[in-house]
Amino acid sequence: MPYDPNIPADHAPLSSAVMRANLSALNQDWINGVNSAIASSSNNSNAVATLSEGASGSYDPSQMQRVLDKIDELINALRR
Repeated sequence: MPYDPNIPADHAPLSSAVMRANLSALNQDWINGVNSAIASSSNNSNAVATLSEGASGSYDPSQMQRVLDKIDELINALRR
């Protein structure tokens, strides 16, 4: 039985089996929605490519800037 927001109807006698089934359906809908959101949340960062470079043996300002730019790119992708 799918969740029916019209159960129970106004002034209708209550049935525990019907109420239990409706609440179980609501719970299942909620769980499915949460699972769907979790499953697709990783997709937000799919467009962010890896740096694909090794660490410099000494301080390299241009490499540090690329790392900072990549962190900014990742943060912006995760905020979508």
